[in-house]
Amino acid sequence: MSRDFKELDPYTSHLLLAVILLGGSKKPVRASDLCEYLNTSRATISRWISRAEDLGFLRSTMARRVQYVMATQKALELVRTLYEMTQGISWDEEVLMAEVFSGMKEGAYYMSRPGYVMGFKEVLGYIPFPGTLNLRVRGGDISKIREWRRRVRPKVVPGFVEAGRTFGDVEVLPVALNGSLEAHAIFPLRRHYGDDVLEIIHPESLRIKLNVKDGDIVAITLKKW
Repeated sequence: MSRDFKELDPYTSHLLLAVILLGGSKKPVRASDLCEYLNTSRATISRWISRAEDLGFLRSTMARRVQYVMATQKALELVRTLYEMTQGISWDEEVLMAEVFSGMKEGAYYMSRPGYVMGFKEVLGYIPFPGTLNLRVRGGDISKIREWRRRVRPKVVPGFVEAGRTFGDVEVLPVALNGSLEAHAIFPLRRHYGDDVLEIIHPESLRIKLNVKDGDIVAITLKKW
């Protein structure tokens, strides 16, 4: 973001958003309407307007003892910058926060089975790193994961038999970590975790690639194919 915008404080940001939502990029907005919209006193709004004017985000004028304000070009540049920063986001995809934790240490074993290695290669086009990044979500995010799994049809890595032992099917769904790193969540038919845990695979070690350790929080986007 431009250095000019680093001067923004929470109150000025709050005021600018209100001005723009009330149409202040195209027409004058009365200070009294801002008071009502923000449920704030006239004295407080006056201080916020003065601060925003000093920073170059608003211009104001008086007419018949009524103060009017409009967003400046600098304010519109801020909106444009925010828009550009959100390019590539699919607004119908959920983004959750999840905590990194060490699992049961079984991921490396299962991901190294030849049947799964070849299956993931065929289905996803790559051989996953032998191990999963385990992420735990909380509260209402669990229901969002369940809904995602109902809504998005998974790809399936078929099960197999190895040395007399049966390994089950694995469902795979696409995700993104911290907004840009494409990866996949796996859901084995025989799963040891509940719906609050996501096991993530990638061609490389995700702990190293993301530079995360147990207890760190990452953003996970529940994507569609």
